[in-house]
Amino acid sequence: MFLSTKSFRLVFSVSLFLSLLWPAYGAVTLPSLLSDYMVLQQGQPVHIWGKADRGEDVTVRLLNQVQTTVADEAGHWEVWLQPVKKTTKPVTMTVTGGGVETGPQAGIGAKDGSNTVVVKNILVGEVWLAAGQSNMEYSVRLSHNAEQEIAQADYPKLRFFDAQRSFSDTAKADIAGRWVLCSPETVAEMTATGYAFARGLHQHLNVPVGLIDVSWGATRCEAWTPASVFEADPRLSFWTTKWEQHLRDFPRLQAAYLQQQETWKVAAEKARLAGETPPRAPKAPELKTKFEPSVIYNGIVAPLSRYTIKGVVWYQGENNAYKEEAFPYRYLFPAMIDAWRQAWKQGDFPFLFAQLSTLNKHPYWPVLRESQVEALKLKNTSMVVTYDVGDSTDAHFKLKQVVGKRFELAARRLVYGEKVAASGPQFRQFTVEGQHLRVWFDHANGLKSSDGKALVGFEVAGPDGRLYPATATIDGETVLLHHEKVSHPCIARFAFKDAIIGNLINRYGLPAVPFRTDVKNGL
Repeated sequence: MFLSTKSFRLVFSVSLFLSLLWPAYGAVTLPSLLSDYMVLQQGQPVHIWGKADRGEDVTVRLLNQVQTTVADEAGHWEVWLQPVKKTTKPVTMTVTGGGVETGPQAGIGAKDGSNTVVVKNILVGEVWLAAGQSNMEYSVRLSHNAEQEIAQADYPKLRFFDAQRSFSDTAKADIAGRWVLCSPETVAEMTATGYAFARGLHQHLNVPVGLIDVSWGATRCEAWTPASVFEADPRLSFWTTKWEQHLRDFPRLQAAYLQQQETWKVAAEKARLAGETPPRAPKAPELKTKFEPSVIYNGIVAPLSRYTIKGVVWYQGENNAYKEEAFPYRYLFPAMIDAWRQAWKQGDFPFLFAQLSTLNKHPYWPVLRESQVEALKLKNTSMVVTYDVGDSTDAHFKLKQVVGKRFELAARRLVYGEKVAASGPQFRQFTVEGQHLRVWFDHANGLKSSDGKALVGFEVAGPDGRLYPATATIDGETVLLHHEKVSHPCIARFAFKDAIIGNLINRYGLPAVPFRTDVKNGL
């Protein structure tokens, strides 16, 4: 019987101490990631590491492989196992410490003492990392049709590593957490998007799947990015400058808070004596937060980067979709992807990401979406569009199953070589034909409107840049745009709004990617 994820988090304050601290002396130990019920990545060299006494022999046994190494001066050791084929039958890994040298001089004396760590119920299959902010963290319990989803979540070969969320000024060596089998008792608090994605792969590929979930609400891309990235690219100076200003402002904010606190105490006492509800207490400013550049990378990504994975699914951007940063996000986000790939040392592993959905009164969301598209210039990336299943009144929409399914399709096409449709129509180029403007798309097989009505969401403009809603007509794999007041069209846009109205899809029902031809730093 397993504790529910919610119960696990309630007792985590007790277990965290034991999970985080590796002993300085004595027994061979493994990090939290290498524990019972884990899923190892098939078909790639597998990294196994841990701690032991300085100079201790360490032997790792898994299936028919035996690897031996010696702990270094700091007590760290590691081995790389040869690629392993998938296994749906649980296997066991043993890690044995062979003792340490006890003689008075190096190389003299016997090995003294030994211990063995046994990791049970291991499967070998596909391992993916789910990261980002609240729309990735959004749980199965809150998602569409939650009761049925939870009741049917009996997939013992689908496993989650629910990692502790933390931030740090320096790179951590370990991250607390545990592997759990997917079941109605454990799935409720798991990422709904990640679960739908992992379940789809598990069912379609007939392979065990491990999903490492580190999604964290309200987080910002710069916090997931290592410091070296900011040092290397002056285009990213906005984020470091912003944080430096926060540090300069803190003494003033702290002094103001202390003054507000004294004023509040007087007002609260008066309210108490009068039998009235006291005013809300002022909120103390925070010097160190999860919004600081690089701190989530240090606390979460750095320790995870030693674990062999297949790829990443990412859903983030809402907290960066503001005036000063939505445009330079197109430099930050790809740089973050590159940095993660360098950290894992697995080459250009697949990186799948969701584009922002739809939301009223957030004017820079379309610019952020445009910046996300720029990341597709990197190798082994794929983007899923979400605006058609979103809610313009709520950033946290419920239809996460659709997003997870689109991630699944993207992985099956990009990673597993299947000839499945994974993208809606995407702008390629435009040509001017008199008073009409013709837009050419990739992934344009079977263009149509999603509702059977006239196309909406297109705009055209002439040299003056004034935009008009366009009459849009499908012509094969192109769309012809026109407005009677634009005699010399030279600009086209589609769905370039915060709350999107757009109904162009392809024959597979996948929505067109928003775009504008007049790319600029601004609206």
